[in-house]
Amino acid sequence: MTLKGRQPELPSIMLNSHADVVPAGAGNWIYPPFSGHIDENGNLHGRGTQDTKDVGIQYIEAVRKLIQNNSTLERTVHITVMPDEETGGHRGIVPFVDSEEFKSLNIGFALDEGFTSQDNNMYVTYQDKRPWQVKFIIRGNGGHGSTIANGNVMEGLQKFLNIVMEFRNEQMQIMNSTHAFDYGEYTSVNVNMIEGGIAPNVIPTNMTVVMDMRLSVKADVNDVEAMLQSWLALLGDESSMEYIRRVENSPATAVDDSNPYWMAMQETLKELGLNVVPLVCPATSDMVLVRSKAIPALGFTTKTNMIPKLHDVNEYIDLSQFLKGIDIYESILKKLGNLP
Repeated sequence: MTLKGRQPELPSIMLNSHADVVPAGAGNWIYPPFSGHIDENGNLHGRGTQDTKDVGIQYIEAVRKLIQNNSTLERTVHITVMPDEETGGHRGIVPFVDSEEFKSLNIGFALDEGFTSQDNNMYVTYQDKRPWQVKFIIRGNGGHGSTIANGNVMEGLQKFLNIVMEFRNEQMQIMNSTHAFDYGEYTSVNVNMIEGGIAPNVIPTNMTVVMDMRLSVKADVNDVEAMLQSWLALLGDESSMEYIRRVENSPATAVDDSNPYWMAMQETLKELGLNVVPLVCPATSDMVLVRSKAIPALGFTTKTNMIPKLHDVNEYIDLSQFLKGIDIYESILKKLGNLP
C-alpha cells in the first residue's frame, strides 16, 4: 500500500511487518489464541498480538490518521506486509528484495518489528543476530528393546545434548557478565526439536535433532562452522548435519548523527517525552535482507511495560498501549516523511 508524497523522486519510507505467526499450541493458553479475547484489564489476547500483527495494523491506522488530518508528506510511504518471516522469508522478503518491484519502490529507510519492553523505555534495534538453524541426524545401533548394547543411538543423542548444553552454559556466562541489554555479545543456542523412534519395543537407528542458534555480532562464521563439524565428528561417521537456515552477514544501521532517519526518530520521541534505547536484536527479522541492500533499517515498536510473549503462550497486548502507539507512529511518519 502506498501513500504518495509530494516529491516522489525522494527516497521513500518502508513500513514493514509480517502476517505469518508461529503455531499457538492452543491447549496451553488461558484464552483461545485466535479468539481475540479482551480481558478485564484491557489486554487483547491472541497469537500475533506482539509478533507482529499489531505493528502492521498500527502502520495502517497511523497513515489513515495522516489522511484524515490532511497531513501531507514530501516523501512517499510504502506499507509492506511479508509472508513467511517466521521460517526464514524464503517465500517473502528473500525473493522480494531482489525483485524489480522492490527496486522501483526507491526505499531510503525502513522500519520493521521491534522488541517489547518491560519498563518505560522503547527499544530500537539496529542490527539482527545471524540465525543458524541446524539439523543433526544422529545414527547408532538399533535392535530389540530388551537389549543393552554399546553404540545405542541414545548414547549419541545424550553426548550431543551434553555438548550443546556445555556451549549454552558458556554463552549464558557471557550474557550474565555483560551489560543488561547487550544481546550482541553472546550466541544463543537451543535444541527445539527431537524426533525419532518407531515403537515402544524397538531401539531406533536414528534420531533427528534441530538446533536454533543466533550468532553474536563478533562470532566468526568459519569458527562456528568448525565447532559444529567437531561436534559432528564426535557423533561418528554415520551421523550427518544439514543447515535449515544459515545467514552469514547481518549489517548494522548507524544510530548516530550520520543517520538523519535515526536522528529524526530520536527527536520525535524526545518531543513526545519518550526514551528510546538502541540495541542489537536478540532474534532475526526481515531487516537482515533490507540492510544487505545498503538500506538503513531499524526495528521499532511502541510496546512498553508489557511482558514479552513473542512465540510464547498467552501472547497479549495492552490495548491502551496499542492505541497510543498509533499516535506515536503518526508523529514519527510526519518527521520521516518530511525529511529534506
